[in-house]
Amino acid sequence: MMRIAMLLVVSTLLLMTACQNGGGRQVSSQGWEYEVHTNSKGQKVSPGDYIYFHAQMRNGDSVFYKSREESQTPYLQVPVTSDPNRKISPVEDVLVQVAEGDSVTIYIPLDTVSRPPMGFTKNDILEYDVVVMDVQNKEEFQVALEERRAERAEQAAKVQERAADVAALVEETLSAYKTAKLENLIETPSGLKYIIHENGNGKKPISGQAIDVQYYGVLASDGTMFDNSFGRGQALRFPFNSGRVIKGWDEGLGYITEGAKATLFIPSDLAYGKAGSPPVIPGDAELVFYVELEKLY
Repeated sequence: MMRIAMLLVVSTLLLMTACQNGGGRQVSSQGWEYEVHTNSKGQKVSPGDYIYFHAQMRNGDSVFYKSREESQTPYLQVPVTSDPNRKISPVEDVLVQVAEGDSVTIYIPLDTVSRPPMGFTKNDILEYDVVVMDVQNKEEFQVALEERRAERAEQAAKVQERAADVAALVEETLSAYKTAKLENLIETPSGLKYIIHENGNGKKPISGQAIDVQYYGVLASDGTMFDNSFGRGQALRFPFNSGRVIKGWDEGLGYITEGAKATLFIPSDLAYGKAGSPPVIPGDAELVFYVELEKLY
């Protein structure tokens, strides 16, 4: 059941607009309660079709999950055959009854969820706000899938080609740092130090905003690389300043703008502390991260 939470997202503004067209609560074929906010009269789904959608999970007015923070738009396939005895998720059960462009809220009783999210203490209902983005038949889906795969592979290759140059820049920057020859180094009250190699032309991230970051991390002591995104060819996406990464990242990335390139020198108490992160990061280790704030969402 909790896999539903990893599939959903729709903006609050869209939901507020959609609610103006509300049509009252309804009950799906398998007994899930839902409410249609907009009825676009778009393309209806057929057996075997693929439904792309965005959504968010709410506890009243508090949003606990947004799938826009994930790298891909969620989708599901409508079963080819209809079996009333086949148990399906609330999302699948409701979305097969709506059309492209529709937005709905699905009300899931908390006692039907095996592992409820933390924070659901005042309400006994999980609310999923969903908007149907696209409906594709099997042939359209396969064509689009191959196009996305080719595009991702091309993008990954371009990022991977930069790995050697980034490694050289990190080595040069660390050498200058250790010999006190690094110009324009900024130190913050927390002990974090950073240098901006290239300013961005976008905005600074705000708390909770999904961001994409390319990075290359080494130990300050000897330059040992312990992790980087360039080798994988894909940026790391996460909600900014939400405790999903080390404190040094949440602080340091807040000083730069979208499109910027910088190096963060992170003391151990803003990284992994005395425990470290075995086997590659020892205790009390200062870390150096070259970062690129690639995109804000």
